[in-house]
Amino acid sequence: MYAMKNQKIQFTIDEWLFIPSEDKFVLGKEEFIIDHRLSRLFHFLCDNPNTVFSRDELINEVWNGSVLTDQVITQAIFELRKILKQHGSHPFGYIVTVPKRGYKLDAIVERQIETPVPIDAGGQKAKLQNLANEVTTQTSPISQQEQETRNENNAQQSQNRISTTRYKNVQLRYWAAAAVVLFCVVFGAIIINTSSEKQQVIPHPSTLTPSYLSFEPRYIHVKASEEFLDDHLKVGIARKLLDYLKIYRDYRVIYDGPAAKVAANELRFASIETDGQQYLEIEYLNRVSGDKHLDRRYKISQGHVKAAMKKSLTDLLESFNIGVGKSQVARLVDELPSDEQAVSSILESLGAAFQANNEEKALNLIELAAQQAPENQYTIATAYMFLLSKMYIKPDANNPKQIDELNKKMQQSIAQFSQQQHPTPRLLEAMSMMEMSKDEPYKAKAHLVAIPYDRRSIMFYIISAKVAESTGNTSAAEEFYYQAILEASTVQVLNLSERLFFYSDLSDIRDKIASNVASTSQPW
Repeated sequence: MYAMKNQKIQFTIDEWLFIPSEDKFVLGKEEFIIDHRLSRLFHFLCDNPNTVFSRDELINEVWNGSVLTDQVITQAIFELRKILKQHGSHPFGYIVTVPKRGYKLDAIVERQIETPVPIDAGGQKAKLQNLANEVTTQTSPISQQEQETRNENNAQQSQNRISTTRYKNVQLRYWAAAAVVLFCVVFGAIIINTSSEKQQVIPHPSTLTPSYLSFEPRYIHVKASEEFLDDHLKVGIARKLLDYLKIYRDYRVIYDGPAAKVAANELRFASIETDGQQYLEIEYLNRVSGDKHLDRRYKISQGHVKAAMKKSLTDLLESFNIGVGKSQVARLVDELPSDEQAVSSILESLGAAFQANNEEKALNLIELAAQQAPENQYTIATAYMFLLSKMYIKPDANNPKQIDELNKKMQQSIAQFSQQQHPTPRLLEAMSMMEMSKDEPYKAKAHLVAIPYDRRSIMFYIISAKVAESTGNTSAAEEFYYQAILEASTVQVLNLSERLFFYSDLSDIRDKIASNVASTSQPW
């Protein structure tokens, strides 16, 4: 039963004082302000000390059955223990894990209810105290400070209700935006966009009138013709080439915005058709010298896609003065399926994913490629990563049974691959995602650390952030999310990040970005 509004409930545990209404711990003269969600959880545990509660029971009792994952409870317990253990005398921060059952508050809790006494300048203090002790329907006068405190509490409760409602509806609101981002992230790239499509992108150094010394050698400004953007296969090939190029040097790909003006490198992609044959045209201009180092067409008609990938990548590396042998290029491209139809399917799905309203086409092509090349790690891993991600962000697909069935199929493929070859970076990403879906962050991390530094993708940083968050390292999680944003060049990558595996409140990161944008003149 809740106390009267003008009563302040406090709990004492050893030397600790817990004040739920202020979301605060007090130890001696030191105060520890905690998040309201932590305060609600600890308040419930204080009301029920030495009682074991499962994670589901805590979700139902503390959050009224709101859509939360077990990971939210794990993180909340971790954060509470971190404060109480570091500054107190209990080795587990009073919150004990009971194996296979749940958690309990291992402490003697003293509950205190303080009834504030209003100050009466007319000398009626005793009379008002007596009235406060009687059962009456009248409202006792309160001080201005108490009223402000009450207003703040009411505002906080209102905000919590709004946040809960927003959380329940967030899947519906985010699915449309997250779908395209999902494809882009799984494939490790973001949209080759046109000037008609506006996105929030990360800020870059801005120079309105570039000078000779303002050109940035690490930036590549990518341009594409309208005909090229309408050809999903060619877009997919171009995106894959850009991913490969970034493996060998720390390039930042820019599509528009002020940073495009200072990019020292310019790549142009165009679609050419001659005598019924399809060609991908690539031009590379270095703005520092003003010289064009590459201007060539590559035949990509059926049966020529993989050969075109190897040749065009070799030419790009040479034009950028990156010394890589042909055998190394071949090993990299050969991570794609050997079956030409499967290669075309996976690259076309990659291109389709970068345009709105083509999600179903992209998904069908991914599944087709998996059927055409069931022995290929890249194809199987990519199909799994997309399907698993979709189950978390699409409202009607987040079904534990479906996730379990998908994981069993993937486990069979992993067992098959392990007998034949070492796991590729893409397969390691898929394996880490599978472990995270099973709530095994440390096993997921073991797969992530096996991925070479130069093969880290956007999805690598998102999964790493989730691992860090689930193990209570919120600072590292924010840093990984930031790296994902930089790699993607868009804050839209947070749409997927918020929904994957468990809900993450990334509003603080969004606020920091918005604040940064507001304080600079750089357009987003």
